[in-house]
Amino acid sequence: MKQTEEKTEDKIEEKTEKKFKINIHVILIAAIVCVLGVAAIQLIRWNRGETIALDPNEDTSEFDIEVLDELIPMSPSDYEGHQFDDETTVLLLGNGDLAMSRVDENGLDKQIAELAGVTVYNASFPYPTLATRNLAMIEQNYPDDIYSLTYLTDAICSGDFSEIDRVTDTYHADGNFTQDAARVLKAVDYDNLDVIVIMYDASDYFQGRAIENPKDDEERCTIVGSLNYSIRRLKETYPYVRIIVSSLFYTEGKDIDGIVYDPDQKDAGNGTLSNYFYNALNTCTDLSVSYLDNFYGTINQNNYKQYVDLTEDFGYIKLTDEGRALLAKRIAYAINKYPQDK
Repeated sequence: MKQTEEKTEDKIEEKTEKKFKINIHVILIAAIVCVLGVAAIQLIRWNRGETIALDPNEDTSEFDIEVLDELIPMSPSDYEGHQFDDETTVLLLGNGDLAMSRVDENGLDKQIAELAGVTVYNASFPYPTLATRNLAMIEQNYPDDIYSLTYLTDAICSGDFSEIDRVTDTYHADGNFTQDAARVLKAVDYDNLDVIVIMYDASDYFQGRAIENPKDDEERCTIVGSLNYSIRRLKETYPYVRIIVSSLFYTEGKDIDGIVYDPDQKDAGNGTLSNYFYNALNTCTDLSVSYLDNFYGTINQNNYKQYVDLTEDFGYIKLTDEGRALLAKRIAYAINKYPQDK
């Protein structure tokens, strides 16, 4: 009888254990199904996305590009002991539309003067490049090298403008734009000058000027060498003058067959257009002078058709009225960024 009871108890325990095991399996399966179900619901929601209402009139241009301005204040030691007057005077050195628009009512120089509230001397020449064509001046080959930045710097720092006058009278006796620039260059009171703005367009790229010579960082016929040579001498001679390099801006290129190309993608022999931009930026940063980004921040690949006049070949890169207004606004901003430097 006792054995029978023990057997009966063993069977009851065995059945209970089996039922318990079955319940655990069911619970686990149910948990897995729940997890999969929740994951499936979340995945469906994620695939559907979220409806976001956009304001079509909202200005989002500030998020389209990264502007690479490097606007650097001067060190107080640079102008220590210098007596400034009440007038802020700015000298413009460059080429292209900066020179050719000087006769227009909405000329780039006039707009800069009005927007910045300064007196502007425009000594920009129509066709030279930042870098020279030749390593040394070869007058018979290309007399306009005399109007490139390094030769202008030599004249400004020495006070001797005779060679510029001679070349101008010999080769540009009837060139009003060149004659005017040469006169302005001599008329500036450099002892009371406050700012020099250097702005050459993309002509260095299109005319095949070299970017740099690693063995000579002041080689005139490279853009890096030209900036190094000129800025170092200007700072040495006129340490109290703030220097702003206003970068080239974007425009399209055309080959000899008239086919349009993107100069930021085409290596014309010395690099793409952005190579010129970045090398100038790095040079100015090394020299601790301000660099204004027009390549991304003003007239860029997305908007240049509105701001560059592409209707015909003018022999230089011509800006539209809107382009001049936009560029003048940016340069005026850079001039007035650190008013305490005056």
